[in-house]
Amino acid sequence: MAHAAGRPSLGRRLYALGCRVSDMGGTAAGHPTAIVLVAVFCAAWFLITGHAGENTLTLILSVAAITLTQMVLNQQRRSERALHLKIDELVIAMKGARNEIAGIETKSEEELEALRRTGDVAEEILEQRRA
Repeated sequence: MAHAAGRPSLGRRLYALGCRVSDMGGTAAGHPTAIVLVAVFCAAWFLITGHAGENTLTLILSVAAITLTQMVLNQQRRSERALHLKIDELVIAMKGARNEIAGIETKSEEELEALRRTGDVAEEILEQRRA
């Protein structure tokens, strides 16, 4: 949803910021950089507040850890969705592939088992034709 001025909503902008941060944190340099930033932040916090701010620092670091974990999980979900879309496209494009296989990640266990059984039957028919 965009505002009248054509700018995205605050939620969209925060989501985009979170995506950029999780992309940067997922790089090889992201983890050491995050550790250094947290260490510098903690040292500065203790220099400014002393031991009186320990509880507040614990709260801040806990919330930051939960937030960063969620951002990493969102990054993984985006990657997983993109991978599924690519695989679905390949399944649909391949001649002889069963198109009902595309999108099976949303099916129940029973539906997956039924698809596996029908695939086994199809394999047996192909083997009979080859013989």
